Amino acid sequence: MSVYAWGANSHGQLGLGHESEMCTTPQLLKKYSFTPSSVRSIRGGGGHVLVLDACGQVHACGWNNRGQLGLDLIRDCVSEFKTIPGKFFEDVAVDVIACGWDISGCITMSRKLYVWGSNAFQQLGICQRGFTSIRKPFHMQLPRNDIPVRVTFGMRHTAVLTDDSKIYIYGRLRTADGCPEELNVIKISQSAMVVKLLPRLSSELRIQNISSGQNHLMMHLAPAEDQPENNAPSRRVLMLGDNKFGQANAFQFDEEIVQIATGWTHNAVMLKDLRIMMWGRNCYGQLGLGSYTENHPTPMELKLSPAILPKEIHLGSEHGLVMTKERDVLTWGWNEHGNCGNDSTHNLSKPNMVDLPTSCQTVGTGAGFCMVICDRTN
Repeated sequence: MSVYAWGANSHGQLGLGHESEMCTTPQLLKKYSFTPSSVRSIRGGGGHVLVLDACGQVHACGWNNRGQLGLDLIRDCVSEFKTIPGKFFEDVAVDVIACGWDISGCITMSRKLYVWGSNAFQQLGICQRGFTSIRKPFHMQLPRNDIPVRVTFGMRHTAVLTDDSKIYIYGRLRTADGCPEELNVIKISQSAMVVKLLPRLSSELRIQNISSGQNHLMMHLAPAEDQPENNAPSRRVLMLGDNKFGQANAFQFDEEIVQIATGWTHNAVMLKDLRIMMWGRNCYGQLGLGSYTENHPTPMELKLSPAILPKEIHLGSEHGLVMTKERDVLTWGWNEHGNCGNDSTHNLSKPNMVDLPTSCQTVGTGAGFCMVICDRTN
C-alpha cells in the first residue's frame, strides 16, 4: 500500500522529508515509520499529523514548536514520521488519537488519557507556572478518576468525554453565547469546567460523541444504554461555544446520525441514509453547497451526485474531504495551500474528485492538508 499527502507543508507535516509552502497535487511518501496497511486512523492539527496503527503505536511528523509531536525533541519541525516511544504510554497500546492546533492526545486501551503540546491556556489541565508546553505525553488524571472515552481539541481548549456521559473542558471555550437548556455547566476552576446533561434528561439520554471546532464543541446525543430501543435521540446534536457564524446552533435530524465532524467554524453530520448535512461558515465554500456565502446557520445537504455513496467525512479548518464507499476521495472548500489536491489554489464551492492512482483505505485531514492510504500502485 502507498501513502499520499497534499496541501500545506510549511512545517514538513506531509511527511515528505522536506518543508515547502504547498503541494497542490497528491505526493507519494517514500519513508514512514508505520506499515501503511496497518493504519487505523490519521489525525491532523495546525501543522502536524498523528497516525495510529493496528498495534496501538502512534507515529508523528510536522510542526513541533510546542512539543505537539510527543517525541520529547526540541526541534521545531520533523519532516518524516517517527514513532512515539511506547514507554511514554507505559507500553500500553493506544486506542484513539486526536489533534488540535498545537496540541495532541490519545486514550490507551487501559483507558488512560495522555496529552502533550501547548498549555498556553492551561488546556493540558496543568495550572503551574512554567508549563506553557509539554514535549512528551503527560497522563491527565480526570477528577474522581473518571474514565475517558473520547478526547478532542479546539484552538485553545481540550474536551474529554467520560464513560458516564460527562464532559470535562480545560483551557478556554467561550460560553458567553449561551448554554443549551439541556446542559448543566459547572466551573471547576478558572480554566476548567464540567458539562453534564440535566438529571431529567440523563435517565433517557447520554452524550455519545464529541467534536471540537476552533471555539465551539459539538455533542452527539444517543439513548441511554438501558434504553437502546429508543432511536429518536440519536438524531440530535447539542452545541456549546462561539456562534458567530451559526456553527453552535443545535438540531435534531430526521434520520439517525452515524458520524459527526467539525471544522474551525462549520460542522457536518452524516445520516443513516448517507446524506451529509452541513452548517456554519461558508465564505470559502467549505459547506460544499456550490456557492460562497458568509454562513448558513441551518443544515444544508452537501452537493453530491446521487451515484456517490459517502463512507466517511473529515473536515480541515475550512475544507472538507469525503471518502466514498467506492473508496474514491472528494474535496472542497478552502484551497489556498492546495488543500483540495486539484493542482490549483482556487477555492472550491462543491466536492471534486481527487486524482489518485488507486482506491483509498484510510483518510485524514489537518488544518490545511490531507493524507490518504491507498492500495498499492502498479
